[in-house]
Amino acid sequence: MSYAAALPRTGDNHYDDEVTPPWVMPGTVRGARLIAAVAAAVGVMLSAITVALGGSLGALLAGYLPSFALVPLVLMFRQGGDLVRKAAIGVAVVALLVSSTGILTGLPPGVVGIVANGAVAGLLLRPSARTWFVRAR
Repeated sequence: MSYAAALPRTGDNHYDDEVTPPWVMPGTVRGARLIAAVAAAVGVMLSAITVALGGSLGALLAGYLPSFALVPLVLMFRQGGDLVRKAAIGVAVVALLVSSTGILTGLPPGVVGIVANGAVAGLLLRPSARTWFVRAR
């Protein structure tokens, strides 16, 4: 038994996960932006603490570098096109892989980086995010 007929359809035959007016950023994009900003802020705070305590900054920055690379892309979410979304997904996946190796080596960001960057990539893959980035400006 298929429930496909019960799902609402839009003009392009895709199920929208969130319906917002065209000028309002959908929650999926706002959520991805917030998660990426918080992950980068945590990296900055940990870097400052590491410097204050005289620890090794290189290993910490290597783990958070892809998360820091998301920040310029996040700042372009309001006016950027679909290329910005695709680049942010790519950088989030790279950050997720770097975080995965951090689990094996014991370096940051570890599990937090995997969850945060996986969430960013997942949210930006949603239909409402795609609709936001391909809209007419």
